[in-house]
Amino acid sequence: MDSARLLLVPERMPVERRPLERVRGTQDHQTRQASSLDAMRTKCESAFGLHGFRRVDVPVLEPAELHLRKSGLEIISKLYSFHDLGGRRICLRPELTASMVRAAIAQPSPRLPDKMFATGPVFRYERPSRGRFRQFMQTGVEVLGAEGVLADAEIIALAATTLDSIGITKYTVTIGNVGILGELLTHLGLTGRRRALLLESLEDARRHGIEAVRTRFASLDPDVIHPDETSQIHGNAVTSDLSSASEDALARLVAQTSAGDLGRRTLEDVTTRLAARMHADTARAAVDRALAFIDELGAVRGDPDTALDAARALLLTHGLDPKPLDQLSETITLLDAFGVRRERVQIDLGLSRGLQYYTGMVFEVDHEALGAEKQLCGGGRYDDLYRVLGGRQSVTAIGFAFGLERLVLAKDAETGDGNGDQVTDAVFVVPSNPGDAVIAARAATALRQKGVTTTLDTSGRAARGAVAFAAREGFAYLAMVSREDPPGTLRLRPITPDGVPADDTSAVPDGPIPITSALEWFRENPTVSSGGTGLPRSTNRAENGTEARS
Repeated sequence: MDSARLLLVPERMPVERRPLERVRGTQDHQTRQASSLDAMRTKCESAFGLHGFRRVDVPVLEPAELHLRKSGLEIISKLYSFHDLGGRRICLRPELTASMVRAAIAQPSPRLPDKMFATGPVFRYERPSRGRFRQFMQTGVEVLGAEGVLADAEIIALAATTLDSIGITKYTVTIGNVGILGELLTHLGLTGRRRALLLESLEDARRHGIEAVRTRFASLDPDVIHPDETSQIHGNAVTSDLSSASEDALARLVAQTSAGDLGRRTLEDVTTRLAARMHADTARAAVDRALAFIDELGAVRGDPDTALDAARALLLTHGLDPKPLDQLSETITLLDAFGVRRERVQIDLGLSRGLQYYTGMVFEVDHEALGAEKQLCGGGRYDDLYRVLGGRQSVTAIGFAFGLERLVLAKDAETGDGNGDQVTDAVFVVPSNPGDAVIAARAATALRQKGVTTTLDTSGRAARGAVAFAAREGFAYLAMVSREDPPGTLRLRPITPDGVPADDTSAVPDGPIPITSALEWFRENPTVSSGGTGLPRSTNRAENGTEARS
């Protein structure tokens, strides 16, 4: 062989034959896991329906701008977005609220109040870990036209009572109000990008401390340090858009104090630079005051009575309206009327949920057993989003969403059965030998037509192997058919976990028996019927657990 043409290739499986792995941060839900998620979804949606919510479905694909307009850095930084073949920027929805509001705006005539719920997968480029995935299931409610504290309390109570109905009890409801910080920022005249950064900083301070927020803010908003501020500052703050009178007054002041000695600079240059420096100093002072307030506000947390007293003292110090605290107090009282126990409720005024569209009350529901990923639910009031997304009018709104995978984990932590019992096929029909295929098909068809959940063994394995398989997979009954038995009959036996038909067959008809007799027996013993009376349950089937996020 010509050594010059010898190509050394590592001994490995050709690329096209390698097993393909799922995308990192996603999950394969096997039967048991999928069934448990379906059960959680059904229970949540049933609770939503009892409260008068109607179901809607919204697309997984959305214009990226839907979330870029108002979602905030927490969502935007984790957005799966791309350009489609038509050049449009598209994203996989990272949450359901914006899509549901967009869908409501698209209706010819808005129906207000509009109470709706939706369920489906959402996508975020998270760092995977236990309970945190890049694709996960949400189910949530939104109320458009929701006014006042009664709506706030009802939506929080719906989240809490839904958990109660599922059997999840070790949870805490934490309530805050981002409107308090918003009022201070308005008072300081901080608007636009700077206001958005400060509102986001409330959650960052809660998680990482105020010094980390100061560092981040300085890197994201150099205008605080460099005098090129363009936003308007009201009250005691200065505006970059000085009126002509103000410009003239400043120019006269410069001319008088300089005695005409401006060097190579013109009077206009000096006036402009001085105004810019004044703007920067004022903006820096306003931001410093806002950051100090954020630090103080984040320290207000605890039981409702203690936290609200501390909050009133803080707002009094800063000269702010206590109305948001009065609303929180009313909300707490109403929660008791809705059946939410007071000891489950906490106040945390550092809570903002990291989403820019919230305008007032916000809340989260956490579970004590889930560690870092303890949040089961989050929501709040977003009174500006309808108009921001293109609505012709301002519409008050409120909502929340559960993470279904987290609900499964929480239920499992409390009861050990979060994944639910494995609901298996009731009857496993096995032909005694390959020549019995026709009568096996007829027997399986007859059982299914009468509502008996039936699986036909099509593996071609020997009868002994089929019995072992049926036991391992959790089937409750074995139905053997054979040409040696009278036509239209089968032998029905319960299956024990060790893989053999039970010796005690007193619970079932002795065989061979006519299929019609078997059907009559199933009608009298509905645990094997698929008609909603319950199937035999087993947890024998081995399935994948929750993936640790990587």
